[in-house]
Amino acid sequence: MRNTGLTILVALGLSACGGETRPMVRDIAEIPPSPTHEIFDDDTTDLDILPRQEIRLGLLLPLSGPDSIIGKALFNAATLALFDSRDKRLTLMPYDTKGTAEGAAEAMTQLLTHEPDLIIGPLFSHSIMAIKQMAQEAGVNVIGFSSDHTVAGDGVFLMNFRMEEQIERVIHYASTQGYARFATLVPETAYGMRALEIFGASVAEQKRELTSVEFYPPDSSKLVDPVKNIAHYKERRKRYTREIDFLERLGEEDDFAQEMLDELKNEETIGDVEFDAILLPEGGAMLTTLAAWVSYYEIDPAKVKILGTGLWDDPMLFLEPQLHGGWFAAPDHKTSGAFLNRYKDIYGESSPRITTLAYDTVALAATLVRQAKNPNFSAEKITDTNGFSGIEGLFRFAPSGLIERGLAVYEVSDKAFTVIDPAPTSFINRDKIKNEIEEGIEAEIQNSIEDERKSATLTPPEPSPSELSSSESSLEFEQEDHSEAASLLPLPLSDGRPFPYNPVQEDAVNNYDQ
Repeated sequence: MRNTGLTILVALGLSACGGETRPMVRDIAEIPPSPTHEIFDDDTTDLDILPRQEIRLGLLLPLSGPDSIIGKALFNAATLALFDSRDKRLTLMPYDTKGTAEGAAEAMTQLLTHEPDLIIGPLFSHSIMAIKQMAQEAGVNVIGFSSDHTVAGDGVFLMNFRMEEQIERVIHYASTQGYARFATLVPETAYGMRALEIFGASVAEQKRELTSVEFYPPDSSKLVDPVKNIAHYKERRKRYTREIDFLERLGEEDDFAQEMLDELKNEETIGDVEFDAILLPEGGAMLTTLAAWVSYYEIDPAKVKILGTGLWDDPMLFLEPQLHGGWFAAPDHKTSGAFLNRYKDIYGESSPRITTLAYDTVALAATLVRQAKNPNFSAEKITDTNGFSGIEGLFRFAPSGLIERGLAVYEVSDKAFTVIDPAPTSFINRDKIKNEIEEGIEAEIQNSIEDERKSATLTPPEPSPSELSSSESSLEFEQEDHSEAASLLPLPLSDGRPFPYNPVQEDAVNNYDQ
């Protein structure tokens, strides 16, 4: 990173015990450079010519209490993004929410006295709800980190990893690979109910079959019955024991019976399950226990593809052979992996996975500031349909406040997560492809309706015998083939442009004011 000798003023918020807000000066030279193409670097522009007004980024995080480890890590990541931006107009103003709704409201009250231009955080949905109306009344937008989609909207945007689009992505990919009959084991939790809702809609959208659903309580000691039920283990086991009894009654003299017995001796059941793909929207120790029971009760991963969500994005899965070969969708790891290594080098400890969200949010704010002399964090700017590229890959916000990401599909092995379907690098091409597919489907439906209408109108009544002898002509209608219109085109490879950027502005890559 070019050492400009800049100093960044970071306003520290009140701690759990109160006290005055005091500034802390950090010299940019204290932070080692980013290893990824000098993320914000642009040698063509001198920052000194830019307006000198202060741009205030409020930061609401749990800096004390049981979640302070996460809160402080998010603050560290936000600070790194601030230094990488090298824009001395930007000021972080962190305040402690204490991880509670009450603490968030108190922190917000204090923050608003400093008239922030944008609010980053809070982390939890109850904290977001506590400050949402206050933000609306102050006319300032919020980019929070909660995974609860219900708190989005009305000026609140959620920078998170959405389980919904992870499921949609992996189901779509599995469908393109020929999997047609889907099942799922879901926890009896709000997360599980939401996962099932999205799963069912995704399977239907792909015009596939949802064959089985089983629920399990969030208790690892109560997983056996749900797994046995979805595997139809009892029925398949009975079929096995009946077959063994029959073959044994044929006696040792029956060579064919003995050959069949030899083939069955290493089996537990006879017959396959009624699905060829199963979704396990689970993570951590519960996932490993669940996967072990799935394998034990004869759901053969050689015949059934096991699918997951972003909760699978955990190196622990390398040690779980029953999940090897499974697929899940998540952001591209290349840049985020470099960031997490950099974080550890700087702070001497590993970073929670979600700290990348804080970095990308501050980086987004820096990008929006670059596009105008005065800060503009309006909903129109935040929801630019072309999107932005961060260390978690391509993303954009919808007017609803929900985030949309360009996700890759990964396969689990014993050593790594291997990309089997790359993440898109541009929403432009992806939107074009999606529109072509939707238009093709709509045209096919309309043609089918029109064909039926014409058939009903033009098909003559049953001819008499004399008419049959005098005429053998008939009307025929051909249905238009739209298979080519619905085919997926390859997405462009990454062009290595600096982060963050507006992908449509290819001519502005080296323009500081893009």
